[in-house]
Amino acid sequence: MADRPTVVVIGTLDTKGPETAYLRDRVQALGAETVVVDSGILGGPDGIAPDVTREEVARAAGTTLEAVRAAGSRGAAVERMMAGVAETCRRLFAAGRCHGLVALGGAEGAVLAAAGMQALPLGVPKVLVTPLASGRRTFGPFVGTRDVMVMHSVIDILGLNEVSRAIFDQAAAAVAGMAAAGRPVARGARPLLAVTMLGNTTPAVMRMKPALEALGRDVLVFHANGVGGRAMEEMVGEGRIAAVLDYTLSELTDELAGGLHAGGPDRLEAAGARGIPQVVVPGCIDFIVAGPRDGLPDAWRGRATYYQNPAFTLVRTSREEMAAVGRTMARKLSAARGPVAVAIPLGGLSAANRPGGELHDPAGDAAFREALKAGLRPGIPVVEMDAHINDAAFADRVVALMRETAGLGGRPRSE
Repeated sequence: MADRPTVVVIGTLDTKGPETAYLRDRVQALGAETVVVDSGILGGPDGIAPDVTREEVARAAGTTLEAVRAAGSRGAAVERMMAGVAETCRRLFAAGRCHGLVALGGAEGAVLAAAGMQALPLGVPKVLVTPLASGRRTFGPFVGTRDVMVMHSVIDILGLNEVSRAIFDQAAAAVAGMAAAGRPVARGARPLLAVTMLGNTTPAVMRMKPALEALGRDVLVFHANGVGGRAMEEMVGEGRIAAVLDYTLSELTDELAGGLHAGGPDRLEAAGARGIPQVVVPGCIDFIVAGPRDGLPDAWRGRATYYQNPAFTLVRTSREEMAAVGRTMARKLSAARGPVAVAIPLGGLSAANRPGGELHDPAGDAAFREALKAGLRPGIPVVEMDAHINDAAFADRVVALMRETAGLGGRPRSE
């Protein structure tokens, strides 16, 4: 990094020109260089000259500003410009001119800037100031799977006043400080092993983590909340992960059943496509993650539920859904190019799935096992153990299976 880090400042300069100029000046006053990128589409810059014009941003997307403006709808124009912002940020980072990124944005401006943030590696500071960082909104479009810091602007971004200046000053201080001290995530000396976890499987993962690290691996634990699994799959696809212990597959169930933690149609495929070792445990496939209990869809009312917290209710999956998860797992794992093993705890797949627990349904769990084993290609070992998913004995057996499957011990065997 240069003596003075460079911060990229993104704004729709036709509507946020003076505010972006103020933010730029504050970042510079804190010791950083700046590159101002104009992500606007209509009009022209207001009171600020960009370092990268909107015409250049459009060209980075392989189009022209005139074509963007003629896209036919506001959404189509923003979508094309998003590609240009993302490519612009990639180029600036590759050229050593992006050690951090900050942006001000309303509805379209925030989404445009977020496209650039999501194009940057992990560890590059990313600060987004927007009034949309509030209320019941989803933050997926802004954060994606990257380390984006989202600041609520409290008031809309129009004009400079005692409130906006204070918030913009904080954003400038945050990104300037992080750009001076931060760095992209670098590859370490030890291979990475990815593990998935929810609160329902935390005791087992906490027990396994030091044992896995003792095998010479750095362990990355991903929260299986619909974003964590996608982030893991992305890192596997990038070649950063050496092996996967997919201990928690709630994202697979939610993708099939419509839960809040849906992991996308490609969940449970990256490790197989990459050919790296993977051990798979069907943790938490026995419930669908829903919102507050009083807002459950009619189709799920009457099912067994578990009160996880005021925001989440866990809804027991039906036998048909459990069988569908088994078939899906079998299809995806059978296509894997690398070593695969499956471990199944017969005493329950989540914290509330045990005798006397709210989600206990042995017949439903059996439907999953039957579908999985019927669909798996020959040669994939399935280890079944009379234990609960959080039992120490089961966790220890999974560590041993991971060691065997990753080639650090003997061959795994069916039990």
